[in-house]
Amino acid sequence: MQVSDEILLENAILAFLHNYPTHKWVNEYNDLLGRMKNGQYPPTQARKRGRPAKRQRTQKTASVETIKEEN
Repeated sequence: MQVSDEILLENAILAFLHNYPTHKWVNEYNDLLGRMKNGQYPPTQARKRGRPAKRQRTQKTASVETIKEEN
């Protein structure tokens, strides 16, 4: 699972509200959490990579018949 910045921020706000329920900033954090859930801060999309990497082709090894013919 890929963790986005939005998930981390929401988790931090929820942890603050849980641990400090009587703090003077509780109302502001509740407002911010509501705006995040309403989509005012849309989640960012992960940037996709370019073309996939391909392995380098290796040369075919000489067959047994070719080696016998050379000797």
